[in-house]
Amino acid sequence: MRGSSITFLWPYIARRRHWIIGCLFLAAVGGTASAFSPFVLGHAVDELKKGVRLDVIIFYAIGLLALSVTVAVFRYLLRMLTGNMAATVTYELGQEFFQKLLVLDQKNYAFFGRGDLLSRGTMDFIYIWRFFSAGFQMMLHSLVLLFVGVVLMASSSLPLAALVFISLALIMMVQIFNGPFLERSFDRVQHDVGRLSAFVQEHLGAVRMFKAYSQLREVVEAFEDVNRAYARSYTMFALRSGLFSPLPGLVVRLSAAVVLGVGGFMVIRNLLTLGELVQFVVYLNLLSNAAIQMSSAYERLQQGAAATARVAEVLRHEPHVKDLPEATEVDIKGSVAMRDVGVRAGGRWVLKDVNFEVPAGSTVGIVGPTGSGKSTLLSLIARVQDPDSGCVLVDDRDIRTIKLDSLRKAIALVPQQTFLFEMTIRENITIGLEKVTKEDLEYAVNTSRLVNDMPQFPNGLDTMVSEGGSSLSGGQRQRTSIARALVRKPKILLLDDAFASVDAHTATQIIQGLTRKDLTNGYRRTTFIVTQNLLAVRHADVILVLDNGRIVEQGTHEELVELGGLYANMYANQHRERSNRLDDAVSSAGVQIEDTRREVKTAR
Repeated sequence: MRGSSITFLWPYIARRRHWIIGCLFLAAVGGTASAFSPFVLGHAVDELKKGVRLDVIIFYAIGLLALSVTVAVFRYLLRMLTGNMAATVTYELGQEFFQKLLVLDQKNYAFFGRGDLLSRGTMDFIYIWRFFSAGFQMMLHSLVLLFVGVVLMASSSLPLAALVFISLALIMMVQIFNGPFLERSFDRVQHDVGRLSAFVQEHLGAVRMFKAYSQLREVVEAFEDVNRAYARSYTMFALRSGLFSPLPGLVVRLSAAVVLGVGGFMVIRNLLTLGELVQFVVYLNLLSNAAIQMSSAYERLQQGAAATARVAEVLRHEPHVKDLPEATEVDIKGSVAMRDVGVRAGGRWVLKDVNFEVPAGSTVGIVGPTGSGKSTLLSLIARVQDPDSGCVLVDDRDIRTIKLDSLRKAIALVPQQTFLFEMTIRENITIGLEKVTKEDLEYAVNTSRLVNDMPQFPNGLDTMVSEGGSSLSGGQRQRTSIARALVRKPKILLLDDAFASVDAHTATQIIQGLTRKDLTNGYRRTTFIVTQNLLAVRHADVILVLDNGRIVEQGTHEELVELGGLYANMYANQHRERSNRLDDAVSSAGVQIEDTRREVKTAR
């Protein structure tokens, strides 16, 4: 395992020094007992060569049995201890990893990619666990066995032991040479697993759309490209791993042939006893298995090192949005302002020179063409991201000097894409809150107009929601998300196109409920409403009109219509479209009435 990976994992291992000491002790006893078995067997052969005696047979048989039981017991205990250590280390590492995912911001997620993070949080942890649970104990046991075995062989015949030692040195050199290549190759495999995971995750959520637009063949072809890249990288890893994996066993077996020839010659010349030759042959078989285990353990070590490096990269990544040292807790009232705010993305300004100020309790409409920066503006208020220039003020304080926890407890954001969990509607609304009063829940359900859908829910608020909220309509999901925001009694409410799937009449009812006097807090909350429907915000205290990332107009509905600019044109276009739809509806209704009259006359 490369130095950076060891350095990263060391704090987790160091906290369990007693476990490490226990592993070393168990490996030392088990490995030594295993190494002494051929030694005892060789002495038994020499004793039996002098003459068959029952007491000698029983003595050596009991000795070999005792060694075998010792090896089995201590290897079992070693496996249990390393398995326990693997589970504990990966548990602590997993907790930190998930907590890190929760604090990373949009730029971090864009840097890694969601699929790659999913791969790092699942597959990489499996490889770390595999090394600690199996690879570590195999490596410890094999190292002790090889060391003690070579020492015992050297006590019998130094020349033959030297031959075996040379073969073991060759094996270690091959492994050391291959290790970095194997680690880089496996790192590439994990990278392609992340791409594959990201592709599947993204496209599974759009299967309906692919079917509707007859894009299934194109999606399959795109998946084939990603899948082929993964298959290619894994094939390269398997080829390199497969090329070097048989070498340890091959080297030891070739050494066995040499040792058998040289040892047989030495027995003929009375330089070696028959028992010692038998001892060497058994040792070679035992060390061959140990060398193969070392090869397997080394491969798991390289996989674990690559996986650890990928996990460490995420854990060492600092979020761009975080508490400054001077940040403090603040009791937020709700006034919001921006001073010369700018945001860059993809080499262009998404927002530029944005300036506005609204007092606490205001209702603010934000309108403009698609891509004008409306959602980005809301994300700045919620501090999902920070501006590249200028500053956002809440209660006349730079938002960066307010602790994130304090800020986000006072703000509720309803995004464009709502997400509901696989739990009841009630649990989805109150998620994360320890206690919610009946009055607060009723207020949230009534104001969001989710109460209109109660007859459709078999068990009311206790109706189960399927994963992602797919069992609810788009409007029901959005109203549930609005209720989730309202039950938190936020001082600042951010609605990012939250009425896109809600009919105009219901949207108007919701907005009227949102802008009423909040009797609980004694004043109206500050509400920002991003929408394409200008009728929804015509009663707002102020309307911000964005175009190409700039606020080009701001004022009340009446002021903006009188101004005759972008807002007035958008409002006129929407009014014309509604009039045309109404005319079409009236015309269609007239045709249907006339057809009905003719049918009645014909029937008479």
